[in-house]
Amino acid sequence: MPLASMYVAGPLVAFGVIGILAGILRWASSSEFKADIPDQTATNDFGLLRPVATVEDQSVARALRQLLKRAGIRATVAPAGDGWVHVLVFESELDRARRLTDGAI
Repeated sequence: MPLASMYVAGPLVAFGVIGILAGILRWASSSEFKADIPDQTATNDFGLLRPVATVEDQSVARALRQLLKRAGIRATVAPAGDGWVHVLVFESELDRARRLTDGAI
């Protein structure tokens, strides 16, 4: 094989491989190939966390989270759907968190 043809064949092979990879990636990212991922907010399954309060306003949820944090209870906020917000705590701290948040809401 002459030296000049190697300078042409190398880039052609590289572009061919890139084209094949692009086709595979396009096929893999098509809507037909995507797996159904369940919506975490549609279900009330938060793993080890349990909702201690469900409020309408994000700022109220953050305030409750801060109240719990000052009391030494780890808490987080998660969307509940339709604009509502869950304040979540671990199950072991649920009773204590409910006692703190009952008068705060």
